[in-house]
Amino acid sequence: MSVKAACAVVLLLVVVPVAAFTAGCSSHSPQTPPAPPPAEAFNAGQRAYEQGNFEQAATLFAAAGTPQAKVYLGQSLTRDAAKKAFTAYDEALRADPGLDDAMEAMGLLLANQGETAQAKPWLIKAGTTGGLSPEALLRLGDIFLAEGNCREALAAYEKAAAPQVGYAPAARRLEAVRGLCGGKAALAGGPGKGARNGPADGDPAAGLYGQGAKSGRTGASQTPAKQKPGPKTIDLNDI
Repeated sequence: MSVKAACAVVLLLVVVPVAAFTAGCSSHSPQTPPAPPPAEAFNAGQRAYEQGNFEQAATLFAAAGTPQAKVYLGQSLTRDAAKKAFTAYDEALRADPGLDDAMEAMGLLLANQGETAQAKPWLIKAGTTGGLSPEALLRLGDIFLAEGNCREALAAYEKAAAPQVGYAPAARRLEAVRGLCGGKAALAGGPGKGARNGPADGDPAAGLYGQGAKSGRTGASQTPAKQKPGPKTIDLNDI
């Protein structure tokens, strides 16, 4: 046998076993574990949800597939998105503590989650540094109103409903709350975001929290005076 033929035989003897070994491995690749039964997936999803693992909970509720699981699936997706948004705003504020847009976004996020006690200082601080959007003014007014603080609630609504801003939801809230609170707050001195060209008509020294307003800001003071709650709280569902 020639040297060339011998080399060919050796190569064949090496390649064939390797190919067979590779084929055998591929046929035994790990299989995806079967989905758990609906009841088991639902219970596991609830546990993940309660622990704050919303992404995992969403996967489990989707696997359960029952109508009730789909409701929880939607809630998990919402909470997961809120959790990720909170992390993003928190990181932005750690990098730049004076970023008023991040403060406002954080305040709105917390308010939408029902965490009004935590949302309030973020919205106030955002108003101090950069002015508030009409939506944020509305939410801040709602927080004041729920505390029974009609004066500050009306001031916030009036800013958002001012001619320079013209936020229709604030105008509707203002009309209802004036009657509910039995009076009208003094016009606030500075507009929120979207209306920063100058002070509103009225006393330029008047501010959202009874302090002097910065031109083009909401007029919130750096250290807003501690407000005493009204004689009773007001349920926004009554409006």
